[in-house]
Amino acid sequence: MSNVVSLNPRSILGRKVSRLRNEGILPVNLYGRGIESASLQLEYVDGRDLLNLHGRNNLFEVQISGETEVRPVVVRDVSIHPVTRKILHIDFFQVDLQRTIQADVPLNFVGTSQGVSMYGGVLVQAIDRIMIEALPADMPESIEVDISALEELDSQLFVRDLTISDLVTVLISEDTLISAVQRPRVAAEESFEVAEGEESESEDDSESTESEG
Repeated sequence: MSNVVSLNPRSILGRKVSRLRNEGILPVNLYGRGIESASLQLEYVDGRDLLNLHGRNNLFEVQISGETEVRPVVVRDVSIHPVTRKILHIDFFQVDLQRTIQADVPLNFVGTSQGVSMYGGVLVQAIDRIMIEALPADMPESIEVDISALEELDSQLFVRDLTISDLVTVLISEDTLISAVQRPRVAAEESFEVAEGEESESEDDSESTESEG
C-alpha cells in the first residue's frame, strides 16, 4: 500500500456497520483536537496491512476522498473480536505536528538475563507498557528494555534504568519497577526451611539453658 492511506466517508453507522464488515469493509473513525470527528471506512485488507506496517503511535498520513490535503494521524485505538481476533474498528487521532501527544507505549524486552540462564532465577515483568509524551514525529512505537542487566538473583530494573531519547518525556515515576529476577521457588522454600530450623534450634538451646538452671 502507498505511504498515504486513502479513506472514504461512511454513511452507515451504529449496529448496521456489521453489514460493512460482512462485505470486507472496515469502519474507522477520525477525530482530533479542535476538529470535527469523521466516520470513515476502508477495505479490511488495507486496514490490516496498515496496522502491520505502522502499528500504534507511529505517525503516518491519510487522505479522505474529496479532500485535497492529507492529514497526519496516529492509531489511537483498535477493537478486536475476542474469538476470531479479526479487526472490528480503528480509531485515528489527527495530530498537530507542533504539539506533543501522550501515548501508552509497549516495552520490548530484549537480551538474556544471566540471573535466569545461569542461576535459574525466574524473570518477572512488573509492567509491559509506560506512558510517555513526545511530538508526533518523535513518538516511538515501543521502548526497548535490555534484560541482560539482570545479572544476579534478586536484581531489578526500574524506569530510571531505561535508555530513552531526550525527545521523549516519561510520565510515570522513575522508581517504577519494570522487571526483576526472583529466586527459584525451591531455593526460596529451602531458605525458609533453613531459617525456620535455625529458629527451632535457638528455642531448643533456650529451653535447655532454662532446665540446667
